[in-house]
Amino acid sequence: MTARPNPYDHLFTHVKPHAVGNIRIFTRKDPYRIEQNVTGITAEENRIWGRLMDRVVPGLDTYACPEYRRGFRQLPIPRDRFPVFAELNRVLQPATGWSLTPVAGFLDEDVFFSLNARREFPVTDIIRRSARFREKYAGISIENEDGYTPEPDIFHDVVGHTPFLMDPDYTSFLEDMGQLGRELLEDEHRLGPDLVAHNLKRLQNFAWWTYEFGLLKKSPAASPRNDCEHEIYGAGILSSFAETQHVVDCSRGRCTTSELRPFNLEEIVLTRFDYSTVQDRYYVIESFDQLYTEYYRHRDLFRFQG
Repeated sequence: MTARPNPYDHLFTHVKPHAVGNIRIFTRKDPYRIEQNVTGITAEENRIWGRLMDRVVPGLDTYACPEYRRGFRQLPIPRDRFPVFAELNRVLQPATGWSLTPVAGFLDEDVFFSLNARREFPVTDIIRRSARFREKYAGISIENEDGYTPEPDIFHDVVGHTPFLMDPDYTSFLEDMGQLGRELLEDEHRLGPDLVAHNLKRLQNFAWWTYEFGLLKKSPAASPRNDCEHEIYGAGILSSFAETQHVVDCSRGRCTTSELRPFNLEEIVLTRFDYSTVQDRYYVIESFDQLYTEYYRHRDLFRFQG
């Protein structure tokens, strides 16, 4: 992650401590690509997967946006056992040209954006609360609960993100963000390291408040069971039972600790975030058309020159 201070940090608001200090971050120099060891999946891991699915699926069916629900129905995401990436790729690749790439863990921006620019989405093969997760972080203090871990695990990656990879407009948007990230990292405009780091933080902010924790105004295609004024499209919400329930309370006007804000791209790119707790704000788009139009129209917000 791009977290080191630089002279442009004073432009950001809502600066919060991040909870990734104890997470190993893989770079291009590391063996970040792995093979999914399907025969090594344990009964414990399957039980954890099934338990988490039992908790979140009712919320997905009710509050997720139509684009997500459509992709979820089309993909072979199991309810009671670990997903097999090759099985998912057999559906994804013909649909949008995207594929899941197994990785060893949390990736830095260089690797993450490079993969997205090639229509590859990185997914880990480890799940929270499992013996493998405990072994990976033996002797390191890190949250490891059903509802949250700061390292994106297979449950977050597959349940939160993968259904959207069936949507051509969404995947074109994600690919373009990957290409923009690569452009920044290669410093094509010769901005220098401080401005490159600052602009990458802007792109991180945008990703966080949209495809990780974004909300959508309720559409005519919403689930008939959705009794709220909003739908969910943020992967960090969709893969978390606790965060989904919190958002539902906010949409019903029963929440005092978080606020729903209208989508404002200029505000979002300058608003930092906190990995370690339920979010204190959520930005609401009118539609995906608004999200895509605003992003493509204002890409220069990510090329700030000082």
